[in-house]
Amino acid sequence: MNKISELNHELDALTKEISFAYEELSLIYDVSTRMGSVLDVERLPIEVINKAIDILDVSCGFLLLFDERRSEMTIEAARGFSPEILDKFKGEYLPNNGLAGECVRKKQPIVCQLTENINVSETILGIKNIMCVPMIYKDEPIGAIVLGDKISGEPFYTPNTKLVFALATMTSTMVQNARLYSQLQNMFLSAISSLSSAIDEKDNYTLGHSNRVTTYAVEIGKRMDFSEEKLGIIQLAAILHDVGKIGVPEEVLRKPGKLTNEEWESIKQHPDKGVHIVEPMVATEEAMVTFDIHLINPREHIGEIVAGIKHHHERFDGHGYPSGISGANIPLISRIIAVADAYDAMTSKRSYRDAMPEEIAIEELRKNAGEQHDPKIVELFIKIRQEQGGKN
Repeated sequence: MNKISELNHELDALTKEISFAYEELSLIYDVSTRMGSVLDVERLPIEVINKAIDILDVSCGFLLLFDERRSEMTIEAARGFSPEILDKFKGEYLPNNGLAGECVRKKQPIVCQLTENINVSETILGIKNIMCVPMIYKDEPIGAIVLGDKISGEPFYTPNTKLVFALATMTSTMVQNARLYSQLQNMFLSAISSLSSAIDEKDNYTLGHSNRVTTYAVEIGKRMDFSEEKLGIIQLAAILHDVGKIGVPEEVLRKPGKLTNEEWESIKQHPDKGVHIVEPMVATEEAMVTFDIHLINPREHIGEIVAGIKHHHERFDGHGYPSGISGANIPLISRIIAVADAYDAMTSKRSYRDAMPEEIAIEELRKNAGEQHDPKIVELFIKIRQEQGGKN
């Protein structure tokens, strides 16, 4: 009888081990598939803390990351706390004095019950049981996952800690990858901005033109309820819309008088030249870019980007260049850039004329709506200008 009892006890223990192993494998699979592609440093902590709270069925938790600029840990994501408690905690929290700080320094998880006799920062959170697990990357702590109070009322136990430690380990790698990705984005953005500036500087009269066109185009995109991804595409296409002018002689770009037929043909080639420059540049494995909050991988949207650049001088009536397409056959991004480009060209001083007053530029856009430009985009842009203090 004792033997059977022992075997049953061993079987129960083995069943629990298998159950916990299954939970851990499920967690690893779920995190790697759902969050492995998350490369936004701001979004990742939210995903992780939600996952940790759900798998352990706890009432609250937060994730800390080490901020090198301030030499301290900051709360990047939290759930289950009232705004008042969280604000007070953020204001009074000293990582070096808290349990999270201790677990980071020791590089070891800490699980304990919070009582009135324990003098740590976390007591103000109003929780009874706490688990602090360090996030370690290449033997260096980069933050911590902190969880409080299981909904069942049970204390935390070793399998719980192992599960969260596995999550923390994966999260550490994902956070570092996201940070490296962000650095790569900024490097690419810097290169793009430098290239754009180089084009504008070929003609003193168009200095800053690409940035202004980008600003106008993005405003239109926002009013059209573009997704963040779509805004990223239009930003990249707009900032590079005139990149093909790098192949146009400066004397042609700066010529104050009327262009010859040959010179005009040279100008008309710049959209196609832009495509030849941009296509291989954004097709590389490393080509990724972020403009403010608009995050994209250009390789996935290369067709839309180069189409936006190629067709920004098409006319709505089909008499534009380089392809002579019309109406809805012109890519939407190109139609948006065309309006933004025309407005900035009219309101900026050029070698052959002074800048137009805004009200005249607006009237010109209206006059050419339906012929040169998409009338719906023209009206939307005029509305934006009026709301922002423009005239008529």
